[in-house]
Amino acid sequence: MLIECRDVRFSYHDGVEALAGVSFDIGRGESVGLCGPNGSGKTTLLKILAGLMTPTSGQVRLCGQDLTPGAAKMAFRSIGILFQDPNDQLFCTHVAEDVAYGLVNLGLPADEIEPRVRDALRLVEAEHLMHRPIHHLSQGEMKRVALAGLIAMRPPLLVLDEPTSGLDPAADRKLVSLIKHLNHAHGYAFLTVTHEMDVVPQVATRVLVLSEGKILADRDTRSVLTDMDLLSRARLEPPAITRYFFEKVNGKRPDPSTIPLSVEEALRPDVT
Repeated sequence: MLIECRDVRFSYHDGVEALAGVSFDIGRGESVGLCGPNGSGKTTLLKILAGLMTPTSGQVRLCGQDLTPGAAKMAFRSIGILFQDPNDQLFCTHVAEDVAYGLVNLGLPADEIEPRVRDALRLVEAEHLMHRPIHHLSQGEMKRVALAGLIAMRPPLLVLDEPTSGLDPAADRKLVSLIKHLNHAHGYAFLTVTHEMDVVPQVATRVLVLSEGKILADRDTRSVLTDMDLLSRARLEPPAITRYFFEKVNGKRPDPSTIPLSVEEALRPDVT
């Protein structure tokens, strides 16, 4: 298992309990979505997984090792986190310099750093940006370069915080396609945190629903996104095409396997 969370709890100094006994696992090669309304505890959970905060109680293990305060500084070897705003992650002047930053800090020799930087940029289809100044990049390019910086460190798990936020439709599709490729072809595991429910069925085969600091559901994507009662309790909406289909059948409960989760599914000849 890449992540093992057991009864993880966290309370802030003002007494607010952000996490109230969270337990889940993520294995190698999985692609998992984490969904929940504002205030559900998603950000707190991410900070704990990254080793930035220590849970009040409970256990977190990364790649079989307890994430103790002493081990937290090495968490980057197991987990790479893509921030919602790439400006919070990119701070060097040029692309190649930024992607190489973590490798330089590890003390790797230059003849090892350069091919790892190039390979990482190639994987995110940004090799042509290698010598580009950071401030000349579009938002979508910045996200791919930030992702390349994580890939260069070669962690088995990538955590994406609202990855499509702020992207235009073309950049959105490109990033989603990239996530699927890295998962299917290169074996990276993903935990994708998003409010954009249309993205969830495209990048996740399993969904964790977090509500009021607790895991409300941990099921396959179709089961979660077609459970209108669950989504309502969690203050979430299904994908737009799924909501339209439920409205079309006028409140009846059709077979979940026939309910489209995306436009592509809705266009299948067997969907009426």
